[in-house]
Amino acid sequence: MGMRVRVASAGTGKTASLVLRYLELIASGTPLRRIAGVTFTRKAADELRVRVGRAVEDVLEQGQHLGFVADPAGRARFEEARLELGGATLTTIHGFMAQALRLSAPLLGLDPDFSLMSDWEAKALFEEEWQSLLYLAADPEHPLHGLATPELGEALLFLFDKRSLAGAFEPAPGEANERLVKVYQAVFAAYERRLGSNLLSPSEIERRAIGMAGNRRAVERLLERYRVMLVDEFQDVNPLQGEFFSVLRDAGMPMEVVGDPKQSIYAFRDADVEVFRRARREGLELEPLSTTYRHAGVLVRFLNRLTAELARRGLGFGPEEAPSVAGVRGEVGKLELHWVEGDVPMDELRRFEAQVLAERLRALSSRVPLSQMAVLARSRASFPFLEEALQREGLAYVLLQGRGYYERQEIRDLYHALRVGFDPSGLSLAAWLRSPFGQMGLADLERVLTSEAPLSTLELAFPEVWERLERVRRRVRQSAPLEALKFLVREPFIGGKSYLDFLDPRARENVDALLFEVARRPPRDLEVLLERLQMLSRQAEAGDVPQSGEGIQLLTVHAAKGLEWPLAAVFDLGRMNSRRAQPLYLGEGGRVALPDTPCFEAFREQAGAREEEESYRLLYVAASRARDVLVMTGSVKEGKATGWAQAMVEVGFGPDAPAYQRPDYFHQTWRYRPVAEVRPLSVTAPPEIPEWLEARFHPNPYPPLYSPSALKKEEAAPLPLPDLEEGEEIPGRARAVGTLVHYAIGQNWRFSDPNHYRNLEAQEVMFPFDPDERRAILQEVGELLGRYEALLGEGLPWPRDEDYPEFPMALPLGDTVWQGVIDRLYRVGERWFLEDYKTDREIEPSRYHFQLAVYREAIRQAWKVDPEVRLVYLRFGEIVPVGRGELEAALREVDGR
Repeated sequence: MGMRVRVASAGTGKTASLVLRYLELIASGTPLRRIAGVTFTRKAADELRVRVGRAVEDVLEQGQHLGFVADPAGRARFEEARLELGGATLTTIHGFMAQALRLSAPLLGLDPDFSLMSDWEAKALFEEEWQSLLYLAADPEHPLHGLATPELGEALLFLFDKRSLAGAFEPAPGEANERLVKVYQAVFAAYERRLGSNLLSPSEIERRAIGMAGNRRAVERLLERYRVMLVDEFQDVNPLQGEFFSVLRDAGMPMEVVGDPKQSIYAFRDADVEVFRRARREGLELEPLSTTYRHAGVLVRFLNRLTAELARRGLGFGPEEAPSVAGVRGEVGKLELHWVEGDVPMDELRRFEAQVLAERLRALSSRVPLSQMAVLARSRASFPFLEEALQREGLAYVLLQGRGYYERQEIRDLYHALRVGFDPSGLSLAAWLRSPFGQMGLADLERVLTSEAPLSTLELAFPEVWERLERVRRRVRQSAPLEALKFLVREPFIGGKSYLDFLDPRARENVDALLFEVARRPPRDLEVLLERLQMLSRQAEAGDVPQSGEGIQLLTVHAAKGLEWPLAAVFDLGRMNSRRAQPLYLGEGGRVALPDTPCFEAFREQAGAREEEESYRLLYVAASRARDVLVMTGSVKEGKATGWAQAMVEVGFGPDAPAYQRPDYFHQTWRYRPVAEVRPLSVTAPPEIPEWLEARFHPNPYPPLYSPSALKKEEAAPLPLPDLEEGEEIPGRARAVGTLVHYAIGQNWRFSDPNHYRNLEAQEVMFPFDPDERRAILQEVGELLGRYEALLGEGLPWPRDEDYPEFPMALPLGDTVWQGVIDRLYRVGERWFLEDYKTDREIEPSRYHFQLAVYREAIRQAWKVDPEVRLVYLRFGEIVPVGRGELEAALREVDGR
C-alpha cells in the first residue's frame, strides 16, 4: 500500500523499467486490465503501449524479455494480457482522471458523456463571463459595483491560467488582493455554472477528480477497477494533479511513480518539482536507476561531475536527486567545449560563437551525418545566429521549433483579412491595407484612415484596392469559414497573384498548416474562428510547424526533452537568465499578491529563485541529449561569465580551464574576431528551367459531385453534408410543402383518399410543426395536388406506356459528376416526356434551364432518346415547354463546350 518512488536519470531506461514492472505484475496474477499506466503526454502513452505489447510478445515467443524470465506455468496470464492490450488503461494524467470521473459520473453530479474542451476555449469562456460581470457591475445596485473594474482584466486572466497551482486562491495582506480574489471568485463561479455537468477543461477535470475524495462510493469503485497504478514522468505533475494522486494513495491505491527531479523544466505549464519531492519524503523510496544505456563513456563521466557539483552547491537539485550512474556502452565518445571571449557586445560574440560551432559541425560531419545532429538553444532568440552561420558554411538545417506560430505575420494577415470581411473597420482594416492584400504605402494609408469616411475614400482614390476588399467581403460573408480561408490563400485576385505568391517557403508551410488545422475542426461560423485565432495568438508556446527536409535540427531545450541524438550541441551558454514580468505573484497555498501590496516583492523573489533553480535543471536536460558527441559553446564578455556559463565555471569547465585536444575531450577558448558576410554558394551552371514551372493548376469551378439545381442560387455551393453535432436541418414551410407535393405525385397518391392523406400527415418533414401549422400545410398541399390531378388526361397524358417517377440520374461533364432526380420521365406511344414539377409563386423558366438540360443530356446519353422537356407550374396549372435550343445553350454556358 502507499506510494513507491524511484529516481531515474536521463538515459537510464525509465520506460524499460516500467515495462519490466508490467511483466512482473502480470506474472504475479494482476491482469493487464487492472493496471493503470499513466504518463505525461499522449505520445509517451502510445509508446508505452507499444513497448508493453512487444514485451508480452517476447515473453510468449521466447519466454523472456530483457532481464525478465517468465515461468512457463504462467503463460495463460500473458496470453490474456495480449488480448487485453488494446483496451488497457495506458493514458495521460488527464485521460486517467476523465476515465475515473466517467466511472462514477452520476455519483459526482456529472453527465457520463461529458465533453472535453481545450484550455484556449476555457479561457475564452472565462473572459466572456468577466466581460458580462463588468457590464452588470456598472449598476450601482450590483454587489460588486466599484470592485469589478476594467484594470483587473489582466490579473484575472493570469489567475485563471494558473488555477492548476492551487485548489483555491487566497488574498495575501492588502485591500487590492482581497478585491481581486473576490472578483475572481465571482467570475469563476459564473464560469463553472456555464460549464454545467457536461463540459470540462483540463483544469476542471483536475478539480473534479480531486473532489472524488469526498464520495466514498466513487473512490471504492475506482479501487475495484484498478489494483495498481504506475505513473511516469512524475516530476512534471502540477499541484492539483499531485493532490489527486495523494487522494488515491490515502484511499488505498497501490502506486508506483518514477521520475527525475533534474529534468523538471515545465514550470511554465504549472509543473512543480516539489510534488515529486514530497512524494519521496512521504512514500517508500526505491533504489534509483543507476545504469545509463544512452551515453558514451566520456559523456557519462562529464554528466556525473556536472550533476554532482551542481547538487553540492544546491543549484537546481540536491545530492539525493543526482545519483551517480554507470555506462554500459563500449564507445568512448567525444566532449567538446568552445568558449568565445571579447569586449564587444554579446550579439557580436554570439555571431562568432555560432561560426565556431558551424565549423566544428562541418568537421564532425565526417563522423556523424548532419541528419543525426541537433543544436539546442535555451532561447529562440539564439536561432538567427545559428541559421546565419550554418548558411555561411553551406550546412543544411531544419528548424524544428519556432516561436509564436499564431503571431507569425502570415497568420495575422489572414486573421485580419477574415476580420475585414466580417467588419471592415478598426485596426484590421489598417493591417489589411498594409498586407499583400492591400499593398498600400504609409502615406496612402494615412490618407484613407484619417479621412471622415475611410471606406468611401478608399473607393474613390484606390478603386482597385476597393474592389479587392469588396471581393473579400462577399466571399467571407457568403461562404463557410474554411471556404473563405481557402479563397484568401489560393485565389489569384491580387493583381493576378494569390496570397501564397507573396510568401517565402517557410511562410507557405505555416499557411498550409493553418488550413489543415482549420479543416481538421472546421468552425461553424466566422466569429468562432476569429476568436480561436486570437486566443491562440496569446499562447507563446505555440510554435511554427516543423520544417521538412534533412539536415541539422535546430530546436529549444524544452522541445528536446525526451529526445536524443548521436551528436547534440548546446549553443549560447552565456545567455543570461531572464525573468518574465507578471501582473501578480503567487505565494505558498495560492496566496495572491498584486504590485504595491506587502507580499509582492517577497513572492516575486521566490518566483525568481524557482526560475533560477529550473535553469540549472534545463542545463542538465540539454547536456544529456547526446549519445556519442556533445559540443557546448558559450560567450563571455570582458571575462564575466553569465547564465549557464557561470555554472560551467563553477564545476570546472569554464573558459579558464586548461585547453585540451584529446580524441575524447576537446577544450578551446577563442578570442573574438569579426565574422565575414555569408559567402554565396557557387553554382557551376544555372539549372535548366522546366516547362511546367510556370504552369498553374486552376481549380475546377464546381465540386467533383454536384447538384444541377444548386446553380439556381446566386452562390454555387457543394451538396450539404450532415453535421453530426447539429443534427438535420429543420425545414421551413415552403420546403415542407414542396417535399410533400413531389412525394405524393411520385407515389400517385390522391389527396382525396383518406389513407393517402394520413400518409402525408405522418411524413417526417411534418414533425417540427404544431397541429395548426400542419393543417395549413396540408391544405396548401391539397390545393396543389388538385391542380395536378386536373391536368392529368388534359395537358399531361394519362395513362402512359412507361412511367418512371422520381428517376435518379448522374451525368459526368468535365471534372464534375452532376447528380439529381428527375421528377417524371414517361413514354406515351413513341413520344418521351421529361417533366419537372414546381410549386414556385412566379413563373421563371430560365432559372431551371441548366438543370433540365443536364437531365435531358443524361437520358440522351444513357437511353438514346430525346425527350420533350416541360416545366409544370402547379400553382398556376400551367405547362411550359422548354425548347432544345434553350437547353443546349444553357449546357454550353456551364460546360464550356
